Amino acid sequence: RRQRQMCIRDRTTTDSLTDEKLYEKAYSLIPEYRKTKADKMKMRENKLQTVTAGLLLNYAVGKWSIKTEERDYKTDENLYEKVDIISLIEANNPYFDYEIAYNSQGKPYFLSNREIFFNISHSSNYVACVIGDRPVGIDIEKARKGRQNLAKRFFDISEAEWIKECDSDQRFFRIWTLKEAYGKATGQGVLDILDKIVYRLEKGKMKAYMCGLPQNFTIVEKEFDGFSLSVIQL
Repeated sequence: RRQRQMCIRDRTTTDSLTDEKLYEKAYSLIPEYRKTKADKMKMRENKLQTVTAGLLLNYAVGKWSIKTEERDYKTDENLYEKVDIISLIEANNPYFDYEIAYNSQGKPYFLSNREIFFNISHSSNYVACVIGDRPVGIDIEKARKGRQNLAKRFFDISEAEWIKECDSDQRFFRIWTLKEAYGKATGQGVLDILDKIVYRLEKGKMKAYMCGLPQNFTIVEKEFDGFSLSVIQL
């Protein structure tokens, strides 16, 4: 079997689901395990995120299936799309709600489709999803003020100094989402790797280092509407 190096990244907002009828429609389409998860959420924002995540994952899996069945698909293709809730609802196909299990570290995976890797993240009204043929991690965060001191405590000194240079919350969250995405891709979790994986801006692109050695995984970054989004594909 030929090696693929393809990655699909999609994002959407929960805004439309504030309409109760649309929420009920979206809720009716998601798998039972995700309905149960949404029902347990006390905050409305978390319910919207959970339901939206179910629709978005279904959509991304469907798009992945279509692309990989194309004979001439590009092996190094990276697809990115912002999609609205109505499109997610209209495209929903229960066939693509693959059964999900969790490893010992809590990382989710498709039980019967182990060759497909996925990850989901949400922050405020945004939900993002990534699917790839290698382990992937995604993190999205809305920039908030007053986080520079955390960099001094938990980041490598070179990262903390880079953030301090312009006292930038945006720089903090750029580094944070990269670390979070790496932790999710490896299954280690962010707390275990905060000071171990180090990111440096070199010639306009982020490069990763561990124990002083450059790392060769794929890094994708995007900023929009005050949010930072990072994807790591191992």
